[in-house]
Amino acid sequence: MLRARILAAAVLAAGFAFGPAEAATIIQDGNFNDPLASGTFQTVTGGNSFGNGNVWQVLGNSVDVIGNYWVAPTAGGGSVDLSGNEEGGISQAFNVAAGIYKLSFYLSGNPDGGVGPRSVDVQVGDQNTLFGYNITAANSKSDMNYLLETLIFKSDGTGDVLSFLSQDRGPFGPVVGGVSIAAVPEAATWIMMILGFGGIGMMLRGQRRQSSLA
Repeated sequence: MLRARILAAAVLAAGFAFGPAEAATIIQDGNFNDPLASGTFQTVTGGNSFGNGNVWQVLGNSVDVIGNYWVAPTAGGGSVDLSGNEEGGISQAFNVAAGIYKLSFYLSGNPDGGVGPRSVDVQVGDQNTLFGYNITAANSKSDMNYLLETLIFKSDGTGDVLSFLSQDRGPFGPVVGGVSIAAVPEAATWIMMILGFGGIGMMLRGQRRQSSLA
């Protein structure tokens, strides 16, 4: 049993030694609150930008940066309707070391457009993924029923762009908020932990076998 405990401690220490390539969230103004849109909402047309330092670039026709028009995501701050007057999108360039990362964001849809599906194309690193959201009668400005979505992607370390692109024509599109990116542990960490715990299991089985023989 003592040998098993020593092995477990060694595996955990090895995991901490490898650690993630980047620990901090590196997307700027991911909560869309710096500065938060004054009043209910602000329409920003394509080719313009918003956020502290103008970090978010607007693509397509336009987007609506939401202030207090409806409830904020769980992460707080504001949100963005990706179809302002027509389908639009937002993007932000960022730089990280080469490695594996996780994008997290909250997804909903503008309830003013009535029930039905909304979709957003998310592009980052080596990923291009379509996320869908279905607005129901339960959605309202006071209860947006946000869903937390995640996407694992790989960066080659030469510079990346995160983009959210509405796939819905007309106004009342998909809504995003609480955007963040963080590193995930390197594969070597998980491999060592799996091998280590496998060794612990074999050792414990061997001890039980010896006890039964005795």
